[in-house]
Amino acid sequence: MEPVVSVQTLLLKTQLPEVTLREGTSVVARVLSRGESHGVLVIAGVPLTATLPEEIGKAGETLRLSVADVTPERVTLRLDAVVNPAAQPPPPPADRPRVTIQDPPTRTTAGGEERSRVALSFQSPSLGRLDLRIELTAGRVTVDVETPAGRPYELADAAAPRLHDGLQVRTGRDAAVQVRPRREPLDLYA
Repeated sequence: MEPVVSVQTLLLKTQLPEVTLREGTSVVARVLSRGESHGVLVIAGVPLTATLPEEIGKAGETLRLSVADVTPERVTLRLDAVVNPAAQPPPPPADRPRVTIQDPPTRTTAGGEERSRVALSFQSPSLGRLDLRIELTAGRVTVDVETPAGRPYELADAAAPRLHDGLQVRTGRDAAVQVRPRREPLDLYA
């Protein structure tokens, strides 16, 4: 049996709405991480969870895949080749985005409802610092994003509906996303 990879169709349509995959289409994917039977593939710059057979998909590998079958539930991809590491593009520059934990994950119970929270800071050379506060309850996930004013805010605000939809699909909960520009202190001393 040929090694195959499968990705949920809904996940592909949500994360890559502009990409149409038909039987026979070629796809290049990079393996971001690997578990026992699942892994994370990066296709067109978007990380996607995929079912991977044991014999393929070491972290860091680039895979050349072709679409074998498309159903309403799954897109099945057949492995055509593992791209030679020498032919792979060089690693990204050292100034790539970084994520740090600002407030570690906490769990509290209020009114009989359990709440989990975490605060992250995403530092990007092109966008500056984005602060994310994430709260998860039994029925809802809420994300507040603070960005520098101007272009970073405009980009984050425009991407908020995609984040909202992705959170709903991945968590199975109602989602709320709010993006606001960060208020920087103003020094008026002369």
